[in-house]
Amino acid sequence: MKIKSTATILFILFLFGAQAQKIKYKDLYPILAAKNYEEGGPKLIQFLSDIKNQEEANANLQMGLWLESRFLSYDVVNDSSRVYQVGDSAVFYLEKAKGQIDEKELKKKDEYYQAFFRRDLRTGEFGIKVSDVHLDIEKKVEAIETRIADVKEMHRKVVRVENNQSEAMESYKALTTQFAVYSNMLIGADQAVQEIISKIEESGTLGMENAKSVQELAVKLGSDKYSQDPMLKSIDQFGVDGMNAANLRSGPIEIWNFQSWASEARSEILGGVALFKTMVKNHADELRSQKEKVKKSQSEDISDFPDNLKEQFAKYDPESTVEKLLKIEMYEARIIKQVDLQLNPSLMDSSLIGSQLEIYEAAFADAKEMNVLVESITSEDLEISKKKYTDYIESFFQTYVTASKYVLEMQNWSRRHVKWLGDAVEFWSEKNQWGIDAENEEVVYPLFVQDSPESGLMTMNVPVKSPEEVVAYGADLNAKKGFIASFGPDRIVKWKLEFDLPGVEAVNYASDSIPTIAGSESFYIYNSSIQENNFVVVSYTPDGRLNWGTVVSINKEPVDFKFDDLTQELTILLYPEEQLPLDSDELGYVVIDRTGNAR
Repeated sequence: MKIKSTATILFILFLFGAQAQKIKYKDLYPILAAKNYEEGGPKLIQFLSDIKNQEEANANLQMGLWLESRFLSYDVVNDSSRVYQVGDSAVFYLEKAKGQIDEKELKKKDEYYQAFFRRDLRTGEFGIKVSDVHLDIEKKVEAIETRIADVKEMHRKVVRVENNQSEAMESYKALTTQFAVYSNMLIGADQAVQEIISKIEESGTLGMENAKSVQELAVKLGSDKYSQDPMLKSIDQFGVDGMNAANLRSGPIEIWNFQSWASEARSEILGGVALFKTMVKNHADELRSQKEKVKKSQSEDISDFPDNLKEQFAKYDPESTVEKLLKIEMYEARIIKQVDLQLNPSLMDSSLIGSQLEIYEAAFADAKEMNVLVESITSEDLEISKKKYTDYIESFFQTYVTASKYVLEMQNWSRRHVKWLGDAVEFWSEKNQWGIDAENEEVVYPLFVQDSPESGLMTMNVPVKSPEEVVAYGADLNAKKGFIASFGPDRIVKWKLEFDLPGVEAVNYASDSIPTIAGSESFYIYNSSIQENNFVVVSYTPDGRLNWGTVVSINKEPVDFKFDDLTQELTILLYPEEQLPLDSDELGYVVIDRTGNAR
């Protein structure tokens, strides 16, 4: 490049020489000494174009100084080719001048070298020395060559940054092609994937180091294009960020932070994901252990799906096929245990209506949940999961020839169980709707609240409903009485109490449980169809003893009930406490004491 640059200058000088006019250097020098290169530069070129003048030492020195000033004015980013060309030419003329400047030159033309007039520190005398002139020229040449080398190195570093980014981006794009979702990459990161991530991290690190070197060189060279801190762009959206390269040639340095992304991904894979996969395997092993235990013992149970594992699936593998498989195993084991006659002897006793219903309802709910999961899994889902959970999937399918065979079998199994368990729930639900009188089985009590009675018995509320017992109260329209009755597991009356219920033939009621003394239960019935004796409060014990039944007259439905534990009195509020009509004769509340007396 130096030879090429110098040849260019000599060619220009030759062209000028072909048409040069006579220029006197003594007239030109003051212009050059004043650094008026706009006027003096062309004339200097014209002067040196004459072959007779090309060995003029000071003219070559001034050409070197002019080229040096031009060299320093160029933008090291956008004008780098000019920097190299003009810098090499400046060095050429400065070195040529150095070789021509000697004692004879200084004595003969000392007026051209007054810039080098200085005091000799050793002798104290003033003058112009050849060694001083040569040293100044050498320093300028060294500075130019150093600057050229720095500019070249800066641009080499920029290219390296681009290459580092390109290498990292190529590997990163390969991962986005292989994995559509970031979490899938974390879960499916085998040794090959981890090596790619390490390669991305290495390229990202080198890119950051080279970008920093570019900045340091730019600061040294006084360039504002690359002198700012490199901007590291965060990769937040997998497959969106990090997919396009920035143009770095005109500055500033903006690069994707592949190092940070890869470091975090590798840390997550070796930390959180590894722990998560261990949790999956441990849960699968524990589930299978429980499945073996429940076959031999009534006391063993299948655990619910752990909340912490749910959270991990939500974090690393949302809508995971493996999560579905684990739940399918859980539901299958539960259902098998629930409907096993040996593990659930109550299933063999058809009189235990409540227990039968409870068991079949639980199994039916599990079967429906299982069926939804199974129907949502495809063979393709299973093949994808094999790549992400190799240990678990291999052990899961060890008894099946293919994944698709497993899906088909589980679909058929869950569909069958949803059907027959649904039928069982429907059958036992119907039986659980009715209670039978212990003395007359033709007397049937509705064990559900009715808007309009289908028989002479009208159930108003069911405060207790469990497999072992149902408690219901309401109106016996035939006997014109209120009733409360307890029904056992076979839904046959265990005990029955009657109480006064005025206006039973025209019941338009409101009813609910209310607070009472410890060891007892209480409820009210408000009949808005009549004006007198329209409010009944009943207190009874869970073993079937009537404490009392009290009938009072009120003019509106109560808004609240207050029970005093100290006096054991019940206050029935017909208005909110702050709105009680204390200054009138209108009834605002009723108090019932512990024995059922009202006031």
